[in-house]
Amino acid sequence: MSPAPGFVSPARRALLGVAAAAAVVLATGCQPAVGGGPPEPDPVSTATAASAPTSVPTASSAPSVTPAPSVGPAPSAGPTIGGTAGPGTGASTAPTGPSAPPGQPSVTGAPAPGAPAGPTTVPVTPGRIQPGVVRTGPATHYGADGGGNCMFDRLTDPAMPVVAMNELDYETARACGAYIEVTGPGGTTVVKVTDRCPECGPGHLDLSQQAFARIAGGVPGLVDVTWRLVSPADIGSVQFRVKEGSSAYWLAIQVRNHRNPVVSLEVRVNGAWTALPREMWNYFVAPQGLGPGPFTARITDVYGEQLVETVNLAPASVQTTGSQFARH
Repeated sequence: MSPAPGFVSPARRALLGVAAAAAVVLATGCQPAVGGGPPEPDPVSTATAASAPTSVPTASSAPSVTPAPSVGPAPSAGPTIGGTAGPGTGASTAPTGPSAPPGQPSVTGAPAPGAPAGPTTVPVTPGRIQPGVVRTGPATHYGADGGGNCMFDRLTDPAMPVVAMNELDYETARACGAYIEVTGPGGTTVVKVTDRCPECGPGHLDLSQQAFARIAGGVPGLVDVTWRLVSPADIGSVQFRVKEGSSAYWLAIQVRNHRNPVVSLEVRVNGAWTALPREMWNYFVAPQGLGPGPFTARITDVYGEQLVETVNLAPASVQTTGSQFARH
């Protein structure tokens, strides 16, 4: 069967990633591991870790949306995610850290007096995927396996529904890990954002084949859908992964298994919270490193809830916390 209009070939997506790998090497001076770099990452910033993340588009630039009816609990069809595993499809292909330069100052990760001990709530800059807003667009499908630009692990359950988010709504990896309820002519399912579709227009979802079958009602290739953000139940605790190659002099931290989209990650440095910029390949990076750790990290979700956790400098390991964002 010929692919429908808007179908994005996984092979073509892979070729885009290989081309981008060369750009990463030129930008960072670091040789990526065998297999190429992550698909089209932004060059690693040369700013210090104190640099704030680039501002993101506001909802005013989004395509037409309609307010959701009341957003209730996620349906039982939502996936249950848990456990820890090895690197995902891109986990061994992103830039790794440089060698340690001499004379790097020591930075402590210990919190200063008065640091928050539990969840707090703060105002959040709106992104394109907002709570309580229903989006519309086309849906296609491809051979997703849970890996991709978000650099999560490949699925142990191939039938688990996932989605590649269109370029604009991917929003420099802000959509990574979000759970989206998709409704089409054949039904409704909940999918997790694990990849990016560079050639998909605003509102377009490129679903895994299993997810597409659940909502398409037998229509091949392309259907119109509505979709909205949801908070699933029973997914376990938030996790952190420190990227291979991280050291006291180059640090990349990823947040995993978060119930709601994560909009920022900050690390306490010399008594102050320092926001780390997020790369297209879904790691928060301190290009000059933050010392030997451990680090006190604060993550904020799309609802403004904040969690504070300790992250150890343990490259390639998944660190499971005892906390999770609230369900909405």
